[in-house]
Amino acid sequence: MLNPDPQFDLAIVGAGPAGTSCAITAARLGASVGLFEAKDFPRQRVCGEFVSSESLNVLAGLLQDVPAAERIFQTAPVIDRTRLLLGQRVIDAPVAPPALSISRYDLDALLWDAARRAGAAAHPNCDVVGSDGDGPFTLRTSSGTVKAKALIVAAGRWSQFTADRTLPSGPKWIGLKAHFEESWTEACTDLYFFANGYCGVQPVSQGVVNACAMVRSDRATSLEEVWKLHPRLARRAANWRAIMQPVSTAPLIYRQPQPVRGNTIFVGDAAAFIDPFAGDGISIALRSGSVAAHCVCNFLMGPAALSEAVGLYQQEYFHQFAPLLSAASRVRYLLSLPAFAQSAAFELLRLPGLIPYMIRKTRTAATG
Repeated sequence: MLNPDPQFDLAIVGAGPAGTSCAITAARLGASVGLFEAKDFPRQRVCGEFVSSESLNVLAGLLQDVPAAERIFQTAPVIDRTRLLLGQRVIDAPVAPPALSISRYDLDALLWDAARRAGAAAHPNCDVVGSDGDGPFTLRTSSGTVKAKALIVAAGRWSQFTADRTLPSGPKWIGLKAHFEESWTEACTDLYFFANGYCGVQPVSQGVVNACAMVRSDRATSLEEVWKLHPRLARRAANWRAIMQPVSTAPLIYRQPQPVRGNTIFVGDAAAFIDPFAGDGISIALRSGSVAAHCVCNFLMGPAALSEAVGLYQQEYFHQFAPLLSAASRVRYLLSLPAFAQSAAFELLRLPGLIPYMIRKTRTAATG
């Protein structure tokens, strides 16, 4: 339970990578931070569990005070290749610099621990049902009210803070994920493409793979149905044994980026949802959370007005992150083409250097 009417410099709604990155950064800068997560934490999330190279230094900095983090970095599978599979076609490409595959459950637990060590007041099972004001803010939660000078939302694609909660008509895109035992694993991310969806498979530990699919609901609503959409994936999955209950999320909706609304800041998927095949969702979450914290602390610790801090974040967001979302959306368009056109586009990916170029375009500008 919350103390009566607690007050914070900064309230953060949502404790995924974006929210915890923000909490850690702001607390280290001297802000009093309240971090609110609606459900028990950590828990399994639908996630490809691909941590791209440009986010590893950021992650290491965030976890510098967590002893268990070193073991995770040492044991996480190194991903230095990707395979794209469409029908019988296979394209093999390097992932350079290499990425790591880190279980989302482990990653969330480490970041939550880091946030608490940094001094954030972390509240699991505390659902924020609404807010009043535009700075300062009063949050209405399942455990009472909270006051804060600034508010950052990291509650994902679909929450009470989403401006437009109207669902589009027709079939919905859904996400599905589970871990499976596999007798052999390779340091590779395999992306199996089929009509109206795809499934990514990569190792998360020795003998264990993560399978994460994004598919339209009229094509499949379970991982077993997903396997049937790609013959090679079906043959591979026939030998798997599930070691966790599958988890799902819906709807997956693409919107134009909206990093601010009034004086409220949005980070990670709450600001915009990047196509999972781009492999940069965790990176954008970590980086946008950190950028937001620095901007807000210009207001909390300095002479800037809240509106100035919010405007600075919006400017940084469209400079650093919007180009990555735009590049990923262009690749998504290729995947939505009719089968004959999709096959032709797939063959173009064999051109030397094209896949590495596409990977670079969906990474932060700092990587070149």
